[in-house]
Amino acid sequence: MSGFNYSKWDNIEISDDEADCHPNIDKSSWFRMKHRSRVEREEKEDAEKKIIVKEQQADRDRIEELAQRLKDEDDEADKEAIEEEVKDLQTMVSQRDARLEEFEQNKKWNVDNMCHVVEERTIVGKTKDNLTSSELPPDLAKVQAAREASRVLSKENSAEEGASIGPQTERIHVESYADFVERHETLLEAFINTKSLENSKNMLHQHGDLLLQEHASSYLLLSCLEEEMNGQHEQMHHVARQSQILSHVSELALSLKRPSRDVVVPFFRRITEAEHKSGFDEAVAGFITRIQKRAVEKRKEMREEEEANGQVEEVELTREERMGPGGLDPVEVFETLPKSMQDAFDSKDMKKLQEALSDMPMDQVQYHMKRCEDSGLWVK
Repeated sequence: MSGFNYSKWDNIEISDDEADCHPNIDKSSWFRMKHRSRVEREEKEDAEKKIIVKEQQADRDRIEELAQRLKDEDDEADKEAIEEEVKDLQTMVSQRDARLEEFEQNKKWNVDNMCHVVEERTIVGKTKDNLTSSELPPDLAKVQAAREASRVLSKENSAEEGASIGPQTERIHVESYADFVERHETLLEAFINTKSLENSKNMLHQHGDLLLQEHASSYLLLSCLEEEMNGQHEQMHHVARQSQILSHVSELALSLKRPSRDVVVPFFRRITEAEHKSGFDEAVAGFITRIQKRAVEKRKEMREEEEANGQVEEVELTREERMGPGGLDPVEVFETLPKSMQDAFDSKDMKKLQEALSDMPMDQVQYHMKRCEDSGLWVK
């Protein structure tokens, strides 16, 4: 027994320990509060450990894949890129191992985690129970009916799932995009707001499986359009750069017939070179131009749709806001025009306007038309 280590039991946490309970505090409430705090802390730690374990497994699989690829790689530049990525992944794995070790060392033992079931068995008799629900005792009959209902529901759900097997419809695709954004919006926004290329590279190292998906590219494209339509031109330019990073990495992987994560390091190494950096900047500028053009078209489409649905709200402008290029108020000028000219402007009929002017002396024509130009009613 001398070889058994009992030190793990030195840090036992007991929810109903009265040592730190003040005499004026209700003991039952105190115990419930301590238990709730412990449960919340453990749930938070378990969630973090699950994320760490998942990331560890993904990075270890990636290291094995890169190690195999390194054996078959002949290009020295690609070898260097792969070795650099392996080194980064090993560093992150070591950091996560240290975090897991920290959890284990600081773990507090309690009634819920000190013991666990090692083996559990259910022994079923050889003779089948053929009793019907009517022959069973009331309590057992209810249990059997509940089980039967559960089996029927399970079959119905399986049938519904089977019916959806096949090519994705547009609705399903939209729903999958919405679900993707809901689950990963924090990561997408973090990548959008990443300023340095080095940090962008690190994020693609760690989360390339998500950021290099089609839904992520769609999210950044829509973010560009939204920023432009909201007048946030500087932010739009930055989001456009981040969007083009994803597009160029995916296109480079496609041209080299490699997984997208394989070309992250080569891509960022390329754009540090003047020639490739210039080409990338040109692509970003072209993308920005297309976004700006699309924003203009989108505003026009929205305006036309609002007009068609009668949803256009008329906003009354102040006199200062109405002022034309010559400093005159178009409302005041319109009210001073002859009736024939007012009708022509109301109907936007050029022929009517010409007829109205032809019946007037030249000095009045010049007077009224000059005022129309200064107020913005008439544009040459």
